[in-house]
Amino acid sequence: MLKIGVRLPARFDDSGEYLADARAMDSAGVDSLWLDDQGYDPWLLLASVAAVTGRARLIAPVGAAGGPDAATLANRVATLAGLSHGRCVLSLTGAGADSVASLTALARSLDQRVIVEVEGGRHAQAAARLADGVVGVDDSCEALKASLPPLLRARDEAKCTGPLEVWARVKMPPDREQWRQMLRDWEDAGATGIVVPHDPRLLDQLRNGDEDDDRSDLQLAQG
Repeated sequence: MLKIGVRLPARFDDSGEYLADARAMDSAGVDSLWLDDQGYDPWLLLASVAAVTGRARLIAPVGAAGGPDAATLANRVATLAGLSHGRCVLSLTGAGADSVASLTALARSLDQRVIVEVEGGRHAQAAARLADGVVGVDDSCEALKASLPPLLRARDEAKCTGPLEVWARVKMPPDREQWRQMLRDWEDAGATGIVVPHDPRLLDQLRNGDEDDDRSDLQLAQG
């Protein structure tokens, strides 16, 4: 079954509503909650989200340029992993092969998984050899489907164990029928999951996606 990831806003006006939204999506069964590193401190936000959720994985962004040193990152990861009971995953952005290799090695020492935001086929293949997942080979379902064989070959050549997570970044569809069709299309293309931006209609799709009536005026904070 296709997994659903939600990219939370990097800023908010009301912290209570923000955390209520995160809690509601966790209760609705999303696989993961993602954050960008542009905005409020993502580690502080995820620590707060960890306190009000219990199932969803927390995807913490780590920038290759200007990021924390290894000791600081290790401390942040250990803290978030402890607060979330091991639900922390690292998402590496703007990284070349050297950065991917060094972060992956650090993550392994901390018993953490790494997902790399990739640009282009060669970058994706290099990431597939080292990390646990990639996100970004998703211009279309067809593009992702064509990219999968070389990614899996690269992983086999590197003698990697365990499955590779392949995530697609998508926009929020306007209605339920298009939501259902989008899920089918990406699952058929071989994606592990989709990352959809936070949207007021999303909770209704997650809870009532098999129904035909329109309840898109529900607010996430009501969950």
